[in-house]
Amino acid sequence: MNNYELEIQFTEDALKAIYAAGEKIIITKEVAGSKGKSVCWVSTLPFLNNSVKWTEEYMLYASREEAMNGATISKLSDVDAISEVIYDFDNAIFDNAHTSSDVGKNEYGLSNQMDQYSYLTFGLAQKVTVNGARTEGRPINAVTLPYNHTATFSPIEKVRVCLANDLNNGMVITKEFSTAIDVTYSGTETKKTIAYDNTKGMFVPIG
Repeated sequence: MNNYELEIQFTEDALKAIYAAGEKIIITKEVAGSKGKSVCWVSTLPFLNNSVKWTEEYMLYASREEAMNGATISKLSDVDAISEVIYDFDNAIFDNAHTSSDVGKNEYGLSNQMDQYSYLTFGLAQKVTVNGARTEGRPINAVTLPYNHTATFSPIEKVRVCLANDLNNGMVITKEFSTAIDVTYSGTETKKTIAYDNTKGMFVPIG
C-alpha cells in the first residue's frame, strides 16, 4: 500500500483574507463505481504550511443519514475493508466477505441485507492525518442503497481542494466551488504541493 501526502501553502496576506471570510480548507476524494455523493473528508483551518497525509487503506461504513446536500454522515457501523470481495451487511454488521465477479481489483463491495429498513446509506471511509493530528476513518462518499441491493466502490487517488465557510467533516456536498483544484496522484507519485494564489483567488500546483 502507498502513503500519500499533500502540502498546501498560503501567504500571510491570503490567510488574513481567508480568516476574515471565515473560510477553511475543504478536501474531498474521488470514488468511481457506485460513487454516490461526495462527502467532506477534511475541513480544517489553514496555516501558512499545511500537511495532509493518508495511506491506501479503506473502510466500509453504514449510516441512517440520508445522502442529501448538507447532511452530516454519522457512521453507525464500519469495517476495515478488503478489496475484491463483497460484504453482506446484516444484523448491523459487515460480515460474510466473499469473492464475486462483480468486484474487481481495487474495488470494495457490499450487499444491503438489512430488511428492517427500506434503505440505508453506505460508502467508503479513510483515515487521514492533518497537520500532525490523526483522525478516525472519515466518510468520503455516500450512497443510498435499498434493501437487497449491491454497491461497489472504486477509490481513486485524486483529491479536490477548495475553500468554504459552511462545510464540516462528514457533510454531503453537491455543489462546486470556484476555488477548487483537482490533484491527481498517478504512477509512482505520492507527494504533491499546491499553493493559494491570493491575487487570482485560486489554488495552483507548484510541485
